[in-house]
Amino acid sequence: MNDKSPSGIDPFGRYIVFSGTGMAFMAMCLFLLKPLEHALSDRALPYVIFGIGILTIVVDRVFYHRCSPRTIILTGSIGWLLTFLLLFIWGWFRS
Repeated sequence: MNDKSPSGIDPFGRYIVFSGTGMAFMAMCLFLLKPLEHALSDRALPYVIFGIGILTIVVDRVFYHRCSPRTIILTGSIGWLLTFLLLFIWGWFRS
């Protein structure tokens, strides 16, 4: 009955933390949205954004299974901090 993980975070929680790395990449892609909008047509842009999102999820899952739990928590936390920092900067300078 004792199926508590030794680190105190279950695998789903580790994946949520590690998803911060993918979100940091998506936040960086936000800065490329205007150049992409000018380079692509209005019909192709949603498909490119969707493709980048799916690719980010797939790469995130592959790296999740190859990293140790300690590395997952560290890189995920840094990823979430970087995500919020980039979104704050984007919102600050956009207006």
